[in-house]
Amino acid sequence: MLSNKSDNSNWLSLADMMTALMVIFMFIAINYIIQVIEHTFVEEDIYNKLQTEFISEIEEGKIELGPDGAVRFNIDRGVKLFEMSSSEPTQTFRKLLSDFLPRYWAVLKSDSSYYDYIKEIRIEGHSDVVRFVNSTNEENYLRNLDLSQRRAANVLKFLRQHPIYRNAPDWEKERMDFLFTSIGFSYARTLNKGGNYTYLDSNNIPDNQLSRRVEFRIVTSNEKLIKEIFELGEK
Repeated sequence: MLSNKSDNSNWLSLADMMTALMVIFMFIAINYIIQVIEHTFVEEDIYNKLQTEFISEIEEGKIELGPDGAVRFNIDRGVKLFEMSSSEPTQTFRKLLSDFLPRYWAVLKSDSSYYDYIKEIRIEGHSDVVRFVNSTNEENYLRNLDLSQRRAANVLKFLRQHPIYRNAPDWEKERMDFLFTSIGFSYARTLNKGGNYTYLDSNNIPDNQLSRRVEFRIVTSNEKLIKEIFELGEK
């Protein structure tokens, strides 16, 4: 009889411990879920503020704001963001950037809580599919990769020479240094005449002028939080 009582006591202790562990897991999971929801609200809030700030340019078709907050610049036919094979922004694009950058940064720093959720502000460079003379497919891709990277880097350089950076206090410069990055995609993400990725669209014919571009994209840490939740669930 004593043995049965001891076994029952041990079983109850184990059950209590498992219950406690489940409660702890539940609170941890809820905490992560709340963080994901907060990230979603932040993304939507940033999108709405960007849409409000650039409503005139969006309605005129000069700026396209993607659902993920990515900013793409559209200008009239015959006017270019970059000349073919050039990594230097055209004068028209420089003028557009001069107006865009201070307003864009003002939205992002309007709420200090955004900084907790923004992983980086990525300046993405892209090229067309025009081949370099006497180049293999691999050489052509790599030369366009270098070109697209230089386009993104030159826009970042333009930002650092702009008064919003030069006249900013040191702490704000450090914040911009941390957040703004540049990357090149070669011709991997060309656009068609409709402004859609040729790789994902039924119209897979690139529009070379539209493809020579840079885009601003806000990257949040949502993905990391979701991954942590799934990993926690597997454990």
